[in-house]
Amino acid sequence: MDFVLPPLCLGCGEFNTNHPDICPSCRRKIQTYVDPICLNCSQIIPAAEGCPKCGDKYVPLFAYADYMSPVQDIIIQFKFRGITLPATLFAPPLCEQFQKQLTSLGAAMLVPVPLYPSREKYRGYNQAALFAKQLADLLDLPVREDILFRIKKRKPQAKLKFEKRAENIRGVFTVAKEVENGERVILVDDVVTSGATAREARKELEKAGYKVCGVVAIAHGR
Repeated sequence: MDFVLPPLCLGCGEFNTNHPDICPSCRRKIQTYVDPICLNCSQIIPAAEGCPKCGDKYVPLFAYADYMSPVQDIIIQFKFRGITLPATLFAPPLCEQFQKQLTSLGAAMLVPVPLYPSREKYRGYNQAALFAKQLADLLDLPVREDILFRIKKRKPQAKLKFEKRAENIRGVFTVAKEVENGERVILVDDVVTSGATAREARKELEKAGYKVCGVVAIAHGR
């Protein structure tokens, strides 16, 4: 099989006998986070501390790595080229870094950021949902894909300038079921850059009575 389908590094595409996922050279280039990031202002916040700037609006974003090569190249394959291995690849190290903090949030479920139905059908999967399912096994939490839905199709966020992203994503989500007990949820996405998508999803979930206590992503970019 290695002769027919040689193991290639997901980051650089070079032949890779020792690691069929990421070669040692690319692994060394990955810059990981050891503390959560404020979803609102993108400041790195030391563990167990709230954001002094955002106060009550602070929501911790737990990202495994900085959104730069080779992680950026891997996520592009995950999103657009049918390569689903990154979901399995990045969930364990993220949980290893942040499991204690994620557990302390007291969340009842993981809610992946949804795709618009036609986009998910074309792609064949929702990469955030695949990542959430890998996290679920490690965190012992259910994944709920029947709560948050995307009802409007807009331009991909990655193709817009940061200042346009909040406007582009406004009003695209709806929540299927309201709750009264403030069920705590963790939002899951593949990458968070400006944070506009996660903030819009949070707004709709909290309008429906849920409490978004954290966000998890493979990568964060500024």
